[in-house]
Order: sequence, then C-alpha cells, then structure tokens
Amino acid sequence: MASAQPSQRKKLRHFIGAVFALSIGILESGQAIAAEAPLTPDQIAYYQSGDENARVRLLIEMTHTGHLDAAKTLLKRFPLQGKLAENRTLFLEGLILENRGQLNASTVKFRSALANDPKLTMVRAELAQVLARLDETDSAKHHLELLVAEAPSPEQAAGIRSFMQQLDANHPLKFSGFVAVAPSTNINLGSSHDTVYAPGLGGVGGAGSSWQIAPANQKQSGTGITAGANLGFAHHLGDHFQGVLAAGAVGTYYPTLSAATLGLSQSAELRYLTTTGYLGLGGISSETIDPVNRALAYTSYGLRGSFETMLTQRDQLAGSATFEFRNYPGGPASNGTALMLSSVLTHAIDSSSNVALILGYENVNQQIDFNSYHDGTLGLGFYKELPHGITLEGQATARFAGFDGVNPLALVTRTDENYTGSLTLTKRDWYFLGLAPSLNYTYTRNVSNIAVYDYDSHAVDVRLTKKF
Repeated sequence: MASAQPSQRKKLRHFIGAVFALSIGILESGQAIAAEAPLTPDQIAYYQSGDENARVRLLIEMTHTGHLDAAKTLLKRFPLQGKLAENRTLFLEGLILENRGQLNASTVKFRSALANDPKLTMVRAELAQVLARLDETDSAKHHLELLVAEAPSPEQAAGIRSFMQQLDANHPLKFSGFVAVAPSTNINLGSSHDTVYAPGLGGVGGAGSSWQIAPANQKQSGTGITAGANLGFAHHLGDHFQGVLAAGAVGTYYPTLSAATLGLSQSAELRYLTTTGYLGLGGISSETIDPVNRALAYTSYGLRGSFETMLTQRDQLAGSATFEFRNYPGGPASNGTALMLSSVLTHAIDSSSNVALILGYENVNQQIDFNSYHDGTLGLGFYKELPHGITLEGQATARFAGFDGVNPLALVTRTDENYTGSLTLTKRDWYFLGLAPSLNYTYTRNVSNIAVYDYDSHAVDVRLTKKF
C-alpha cells in the first residue's frame, strides 16, 4: 500500500513548525554545518555559544536539512541539561533515526518521550507522520485526532483532517481483530436472586407465593474468550461522496458453562463529505447466534443514518439513527422493530485528554407487549494520557427503561435502572509488533422492580490495541 504522499507530509511538517514557531535565526549568520563534514573548532564554539533552547533549535534544523552526523556528534559530545533534557534528547535521536530512514527505531524514541510527557505536541506530530509512512494508519490517525485540538488555527486543523482523509484514501481496505480473556461474575446477566415472590401464581387465598428461579436464569461466573474481527472498505466517489462497506464478527465462549454466542454485522453506507465531517445514509443487517439460548438468537435488517461534524476546533458531534426489523426464529412472539438514536459530543481539553457527553434513546416493539420497552441513556466519558506511559479511559452511563405491558408473573409493569461504569488502562510503553496491552474493568448494576431482572456484574477484559 502506498504511504502518505510527500505533499501531505509537508503540510503536517508545516503544522509542527506552526505549533512551536521554530526559529532558525541561529542559522542566518551563515554558520550552517556541511553534511557529513567533520566539525571545525569554530563550528563547535558557535554551537556552545547558544543557550539550551538555541541548541535544540539548531539540532532540529540540522536533522531536517540532512546534517545528521554533525547533529549526532554535537548531541553526544555536549549532552543537553536541565529537566527537559531527557525528552528533548529522545526527540532529537528520533529525528536523526527518522531522517536516516530507520522509521521503526525512530518511533521507539518518540513513544518513549510521549510516555514521559504526553503533552509534547511536537513529538506526537512527528510520531504521527512516521506511523503514516509505516502504513500504521490506525495509530497515525489516533494521534492526528488528538492533535486537532492543538492546531494554531482552524485552517491548520482542517489540514490535519485532510491528511487523515488522505490516509483513508491510500488505505481503502482495512482489517482489524482482537482476542481477549474475559473473566466475569455474571456471564449470562442472570438474576442476583434465587427466589421470586410472584403474586399471580396463587397461594393461600390467592395471595401469591415464592418460587425458585431456574438455575439458567441465576447469575453464573466464569472465564472465557472473546474474539472479534472487522473488515471495512471505503472508496471516494468524486470529490464529495464516499461509499463505505463494513462487516464484523464477535464471538464469546465460556467452556465451563458451555455458553457461546456469535454476532455478525454488515453495513453499506453512502456518505456526503463536508469540510467538517460527513452525512451518511445506508442499510444494515445483523445476525446473533446463541446455540444454548436459542430463543435469544435473532436476525435484523434496516436503515441507518449517521453524521459527524466539528462544531469547533475542540468540539466534535457524532450521531446515528437506526430503524430495524428483528426476527427471532426460536421465539416468533418476540419479533418486532427497534428504533435506536445515539449521539456523542466530545470536547478536547488538549492533545492528551478529552471528555464526552453520551445520549441515547431506544424504542423496541415486540408482539409480546410486556417485553416491549423504551429507554433513555445518559453518560459521561473521558480519555487521559498520563506520564509513565499510562492511558486511562473511562465511561459511566445510566439507562432508564420502562416496559409497555403488565408482566403476567409479577402483575406489575416492569421498570429498570441500569448503571454501568468501565475503566480501561493501557500501558503505552509496553508494546510489541505495534500492539500495546489494555486492561478493562466493567461493573454493571441493573435495578428492577421485578426480582428476576435484578442483577449486578463484574467483568475484566484483557486485550491488545493499536490506538496508542
């Protein structure tokens, strides 16, 4: 696959210069050092005469103009001093390696500097450029998306987004996959109770009685494997339109419980590209296979509209609306439709952190009215890169659901409150073959006025990621 074109890399380098206003005045006196030529005493004295900041600017310019041996010699012979010395040295060593064509080795230097201080915008920009040249598109776009918030002007922010679009155009076919170990205290989202008081089941004087919840409906714990893969293809149809095809599969297997599920999804979308995002319309379909609980397996198909737009340089709004028909071969009474609306407003604090507001609405209609429901979701999320190579991502959501009909066992209309919180920790400086480890913990508490639907769950997910 082709790497990002030189013109796009040049635009990104202009952005780097604009962020830090790199002065090259120290070179204007004609003291430039010839490439590969031994350093003269006058040149060394000239270098020593500058302060630390001037030396760094000179070394950066030397790497960009091909004076690599001289830059390496000066950096080694006169080590940088002060609290910024370590990260500055890593950055300069990375630049030297990059300009020698040793791209993988340069990413090690840049990542090490970012592990120490994630707010080093210039380092992040250089790393994104090298990752793009290595065809590490997902990783490059991850850093470019973070850089948009720090662009000095809306025009340069638009330039970064244009660079990302060019990366997509150079890599129309994308594949990603994962395998994760997934321990959980409640694999089947079963009840936290073992008995239910059911007023509609008789008893003395018709007052009702208690009855045992089936073991299959009680919460069960275990450790399993979750694996998934996604395939996408995007093709530009002129200057303003793009066609996007996608397919995915996610499977979970818990051998101790003989529980397994497989979910498949497909979509096709036509997008109208704008200067700040896109508008999309297309079709979707999905299949859920559950050989143990066959009544829960279903197929669906429908329409989806989506959008993404930059409201400001630091604020992005994305959302979708989906209407689908659902068919349950093992339980036809559950057949029906679903309307799902979602939106996420993301605000970038800086190039290493952002926060998000999450809103959602869902209306599911089934032939059985007491299984039909509508719900609303409100949530908050955050992303924060910390020193020592640690990234924290968190999300907390509250979902409130009301059902349409009276449950025949409990003789009440079901209402649920679902609270979910998750925290993901990624160690950015522990990586192998372009992958870094992530540890996710999720807690779910579902509060229901019907005991059989009252449960909680603790789950852990360990996987590798390219977005670091």
